Amino acid sequence: MPRQRRFRLIAVAALLCTCVLTSTATGTASAPRPEPRILSASWGTDNAVGCPSGAKELDNIPVTLTWFIRRPSIQTTDFQILRSDGTTATPTCALRFPPNERDEAQTVNLIGDFGDSVSGPTPVAIRIVGALQGRAPGAGRWRQLPPLPKAEVEPLSGGPYIVDAWTLTPGIYRGDANRCTVGASFVRVMWSNGLTAYPSGAEVGAPVVASYRAIFKLPDGKLAKIAPLEVADLHDHQSAANADNMHDLCLPQSPRGARLKGVSIGGELIQDPNGDPNAAQRFLLTPGAL
Repeated sequence: MPRQRRFRLIAVAALLCTCVLTSTATGTASAPRPEPRILSASWGTDNAVGCPSGAKELDNIPVTLTWFIRRPSIQTTDFQILRSDGTTATPTCALRFPPNERDEAQTVNLIGDFGDSVSGPTPVAIRIVGALQGRAPGAGRWRQLPPLPKAEVEPLSGGPYIVDAWTLTPGIYRGDANRCTVGASFVRVMWSNGLTAYPSGAEVGAPVVASYRAIFKLPDGKLAKIAPLEVADLHDHQSAANADNMHDLCLPQSPRGARLKGVSIGGELIQDPNGDPNAAQRFLLTPGAL
């Protein structure tokens, strides 16, 4: 049974991404970035969120992908949720929130009646069945997503984990209101859900900055672990409880010829909206990822 929530989200302004830790804290990117893929889909809240239409006491499932998703192309009928009893559900609304900046377009929050954590049924898988448009970060043209394999929906309880990491190029990062103000290179770290400091629930601070490491592969094959000067993409919304699922690592100049290999961070530093702390993370990119 999941522990009692520390934060109950009761309005659309409090829609957060939540999900659970996989069986291992060491992960790899799911696919080379030129191809779209669902990275995670998680049952985030149960009867705790709402839609702009005024519908309340709904569930949410944040869906993260390797590609940016074009906001005008998002329709509720693009997504089909499969339940444990064999029935299906369509979201009541589908939003890009709390990540809401143009370079944070990898997460779509699905809100609707997807199941019941006590008496069931529960959501178990998700399909993208509509004409969503997307593009790889840095690509110039939107494309319709091809048919994608269905993704398992992770259960309600558990801590946050890293699902993606990539280097922010000047063209992508330009105009970001919460960008790094220090450093010479910048890495976006995308987690499975909304992020606040453990156990306070405040915006993350010095302990998280001190623990993060960006892992680079050097031309000689050795690995270099670089500590960030600061962590950005904070204070996106008025309340820390609405923090999104992304952090930007503000790094010094990376070694010549180095390529991003992954990201690591210690455990019990970050919590999801359910109050569940993260396990230690060592996220590694597969060959071919940005």
